[in-house]
Amino acid sequence: MKCMRWGIALSLVTLSFGQQPGRPQTSPPYGTPPTFPEGRQAPTQPTPPDQEAPRSRRLSSTEARQQIAEHLNSEPALENTNVDVKVDQDSVELKGTVSTAEQHDLALRIAQSYAGDRKIVDKIKLRRQT
Repeated sequence: MKCMRWGIALSLVTLSFGQQPGRPQTSPPYGTPPTFPEGRQAPTQPTPPDQEAPRSRRLSSTEARQQIAEHLNSEPALENTNVDVKVDQDSVELKGTVSTAEQHDLALRIAQSYAGDRKIVDKIKLRRQT
């Protein structure tokens, strides 16, 4: 019985401390802020639906060859190389020689960038270092 009295007394003391003025409340006294500033209304026009990006057009064989050759020739890392490009409707053929594996990989990446869905035919040879 004595324990029960102490339990009730402890509960009452805890409740009285929890309701003291000046203590911060556990839940905010405010509601959700308005979505739009005071005096403004929501837009009346509906938001347009998502649109698909325009499909990229396929480069012609001549355009693809020009783009690849131009980028191969303007790339500083491929300055001392000899890579020729032939393009037809189905494939891009790279033929020539490079000094390093990095140059080889770079030439292939440039060709792939402009090849579209054409197959890359790799006939690039690595120059032997002496």
